[in-house]
Amino acid sequence: MEVHHHSHHPKSWKEYVQEFLMLFFAVFLGFMSEYYLEYRAERHKEHDYLVGMKEDLKVDLTEISTRVSAIEGLKEKSLKLEKTLYKTFWTESDIDSIYLWSLKLTATIIKPNFTSNTVDQLKNAGGYRLIKNQEIVRKISEYEKWKETIRVQEESNMRNWGEIHEAQNRILHVTTLGTPKAINDIQLDRTELNRLKVLTGSEFITTDKKEFYQYANAIWVQRGYASYYQIMINIAQEKAKEIIQLLEEELAK
Repeated sequence: MEVHHHSHHPKSWKEYVQEFLMLFFAVFLGFMSEYYLEYRAERHKEHDYLVGMKEDLKVDLTEISTRVSAIEGLKEKSLKLEKTLYKTFWTESDIDSIYLWSLKLTATIIKPNFTSNTVDQLKNAGGYRLIKNQEIVRKISEYEKWKETIRVQEESNMRNWGEIHEAQNRILHVTTLGTPKAINDIQLDRTELNRLKVLTGSEFITTDKKEFYQYANAIWVQRGYASYYQIMINIAQEKAKEIIQLLEEELAK
């Protein structure tokens, strides 16, 4: 049997260059394709974060508006209550008002329940790096710091609320107030109050005017805290609006 040997001609340098370029471009295109897919995925995540932040801030704006209205009502009730407490003589209507305004005062919620769902996701997932617009990142950071400042003020508010509750417990027969069946559904049981008046000699636990004046002072202080707190949440409201505008501009691109 005759064996045939195939001769292999050495490749020219051009063939080596051609093969190298083909391999290089194949790897390069694969890398670019993977980079593009990752880039698009991150942009989708960024879009979702921006939309989520916008929705959270809209919820905050609604919550702030509700609490601002509550604070206005609180200031109005507290002023009326304060002036009534300083009266020389109280009618039955005045006494009823002292009871009802007192309990409505302390039942008023002025603390906004800020939403932080998207911000928490950004913090936990390191998502801030995905937001390309650094002005948005800066504004969000400022907004979050301001909310922390508001929380510090809330602690001062709560301490004064505690003092008001203590003053009420020294003055009012709180057992005459019915159990509420809904928010701000506070009713005075006048029949029970009359019974306690016959039993104790007064519609109040004490007849010491000094206790009532101290109570009025605590209410005045709380109105000051509430007014300052209102200024702070109004600033938060403006910051939220500013961020929403930035987000809408970014999402429109």
